[in-house]
Amino acid sequence: MSLEVELKLLLPAQHAAAIFATVVDYCRQQLAAVECLGEKTLLNAYFDTADQWFRRHDSGLRTRQKQGRFEQTLKLAGQQHGAAHIRPEYNVPTTGVVPVLSDFPAEVWPAGTDVAALQANLQELFRTDFVRQTLLLQTAGGARIELVFDQGTVLGSGLQEVICELELELQSGAVAEIFTLAAALVQQFPLQLGVQSKAERGYLLAKQQPLQWQDFRPTDTLADYLGTFLRNQLLVSRGLAAQTMLDQQWQQWLKALAAEPAAVTILPLAEALGLQPSPQALQSWLLQYSIWLLEPATLNRIV
Repeated sequence: MSLEVELKLLLPAQHAAAIFATVVDYCRQQLAAVECLGEKTLLNAYFDTADQWFRRHDSGLRTRQKQGRFEQTLKLAGQQHGAAHIRPEYNVPTTGVVPVLSDFPAEVWPAGTDVAALQANLQELFRTDFVRQTLLLQTAGGARIELVFDQGTVLGSGLQEVICELELELQSGAVAEIFTLAAALVQQFPLQLGVQSKAERGYLLAKQQPLQWQDFRPTDTLADYLGTFLRNQLLVSRGLAAQTMLDQQWQQWLKALAAEPAAVTILPLAEALGLQPSPQALQSWLLQYSIWLLEPATLNRIV
C-alpha cells in the first residue's frame, strides 16, 4: 500500500503544450533537481458493480495498460483536505483488462465483503485514455514530487470529455512541500485549481449526468465551500455558466467567512481580492484557502 497525496492543476487546452514547456523551464530554474522520465500512453478502464459497490464505498477500481503490461489499482476511501486528495492506494500486476479482486490483500475489504460476488458482478463503466509526460522533481527542502502532464479523453456511454491537466503527487517529504510548489506555479502560470478526479468525470459520463451548478447550502462547512466553488469554476471555464454567477457566489463566500470567527486569518486575504477578483489572484487564494483548511499535523506529515 502507498499513500497518495495529489493536487490537480487545469490548463487551457489551446495553449497547453506551450504552458507546460514554460512550467518545465521554471522548475529547472527554481528547484534542486528535475529529471525527465519521458512520455507514455496510458489506457485505463474503470470498473464497478451494477449497484456501484465501489462508488458507494468511496473507492475506485481500475486497470491500466502501460507499455504492454497491465496493472490493477484499488483506491480506498480517503480524505479530501481542501484541494488535496489523500487516500490509500493498492497496485497489483495483472494479466488483462478485467481486475482480479482476489489478488488484492485480504485486509483491503470491509468485514463481511463477498469478494467473489463482487468479481462476478464487475462491469466496465468508462475509460480514461491519455498521453502522460512525467517529471520527477526535487525541492530544496528535499521532497520528491512527481509532476505529470496528461492530455487525452474520458470516454463513457458514447460521450467524451477532454483531459488536459497537470498533477503533482508527493513521492516523499512533507505534505507542505507539494503546496509550496503548487502555490508558486499558480502565481506564475494560467493554471486553475482542479478538484474533479478523472474517475469522477468518468462516472458522470457513464450516467450521462453532466456537471451542474451547485449553490452553497446552509449546512455547508468551510471545506464544502471550496469544493463547490471549484466545480462551478469549471463550468464557467467551459462556457456552461456565466462569470457573473461565480462572482455572486464569491461574494456569498466572503459574507460567510466574515461571519465565521475561525476565518479571521484567511478573510483579509479574500477581502483584498475585491468583489470580482482577477483569475490568477483568485487561484492563488484558493490554494491558500486549501492550505488554511489543513490541520498542522497533516501539513507537516511525511510521506
